[in-house]
Amino acid sequence: MSILLGALIIIPAAGGATGFWDTITGWATSSTTSLAININNAPQVIYVRATTPTVTITEDSTTAANFTLLVRDLDGVGEIDNSTVFLRVNLTGETDRMNYTCVGNGTVDANTLSYNCQVFMWFFDSYGNWTINASAKDTSSVYGENLSVQFEVYSTTAMQMGPVNLTWPALELGTSNRTSNADPIILNNTGNKDIAIGGVSVRAHNLQGVSTGTEFIDVRNFTISARNGTSGCTGDQCFECNGTVMLNQSSQPIFNANISAGNRTLNDLFNVTNGPQETLFFCIRTVPESGTISRQTYATNSTHTAPWIISVS
Repeated sequence: MSILLGALIIIPAAGGATGFWDTITGWATSSTTSLAININNAPQVIYVRATTPTVTITEDSTTAANFTLLVRDLDGVGEIDNSTVFLRVNLTGETDRMNYTCVGNGTVDANTLSYNCQVFMWFFDSYGNWTINASAKDTSSVYGENLSVQFEVYSTTAMQMGPVNLTWPALELGTSNRTSNADPIILNNTGNKDIAIGGVSVRAHNLQGVSTGTEFIDVRNFTISARNGTSGCTGDQCFECNGTVMLNQSSQPIFNANISAGNRTLNDLFNVTNGPQETLFFCIRTVPESGTISRQTYATNSTHTAPWIISVS
């Protein structure tokens, strides 16, 4: 067997390689590459519904408000980050109520998941149309939200008070400007309606003698005020002795009393300024003189009288 050995000598021309060299070696002058771009679809909150479109607050407590929402991602339900499904309700001027842990409620289809969310409304949360802000993120942290739905919180007027027994120390006939030894009566706004000036009223009844039932102390001798000046005031220096005059069996608004809605547990009783509590102070301006009535106990639990009623509206 013989092999022929050929020889080829290339002498390049001046100025560099020749086109012939390019041809012989096969070097490429261009190339191609593959390119793929993933277009991520943002999640959408396509449906929001309050289980009950109206909410009535629970006096002095909280009320659960429940919501259902649907989250859709066109890249599939696996792209929805369940830990980011979030619901917030808000009303201008009020504290937002929110839930960071909405609970999955099942798969609707290949792209849609259902969730249940619950927030708690406080008794002092204002009435009105609250906006629902439902949102979610996908696994790429792309955000979607829905702000198109509202629900209504109803107005509730409510009040609790204490103490409920009003007393005076032993009084002498003919004395004047004597204040109660059991006040103030504290009124707590346990609803979500502001009680404006004129919204606190007292319906009073004449006090009837316990021993001699034909004798009465007329309630026009009593005055009430939401302020008492100083804790050590006496006589006509006390605001309550210059307060609203009572009328028998007639509700009289206490002219300087009001109770805004609010979290009463944060209030300082001795620093009440347009807060969720109000105080009422009581004075008997004139004890009838001797010969007009006799010395005995006078009360509102006898046959021809009735307890006083404090109301808010």
